[in-house]
Amino acid sequence: MARTLRRAAGAALLLGGLAAACGGGGDDDGACGPTTREALDPAYLVHVVGSADEVEYTSDPPTSGPHQPGPPVSGVIGEPISRPVQVGILERGDVLLQHDPDLGGSALDDLGALAGDRVVVAPNPDLADQVVATAWLFKRACRAVDAVGLQEFVDDHVGNGPEG
Repeated sequence: MARTLRRAAGAALLLGGLAAACGGGGDDDGACGPTTREALDPAYLVHVVGSADEVEYTSDPPTSGPHQPGPPVSGVIGEPISRPVQVGILERGDVLLQHDPDLGGSALDDLGALAGDRVVVAPNPDLADQVVATAWLFKRACRAVDAVGLQEFVDDHVGNGPEG
């Protein structure tokens, strides 16, 4: 009996250690789904000038498609970014972390801590999830801020746009 309990305890410790190593365990750990590769939008070479009201994309938020070239955007942005500008950010090889505008408190602070020269954080009222990370052709949706999962996405995809 004691031997069975020791084996069960050892297995529990092993599984707990694996869960921690894989990002499981905290309130927001593992809140992100898998990273998906999106199809290249056939209109990815189109530059948008002026209003973007009639531009259509093959995914939402877009990961490629018609885009608006402009000066680099970085850091935390307080207003939603138009979809052509979003794609322009991704084309440069930068990563965009968009969040529900109602996100606040420490969750917003944790997300803002990921912002930098090649990482833009901005609200987006049209998201189906709390946070969506996008890079050129890649997307990862999260039901909550998962700093580890989002940093992994950034590390894997920053610098990988056609201009990156």
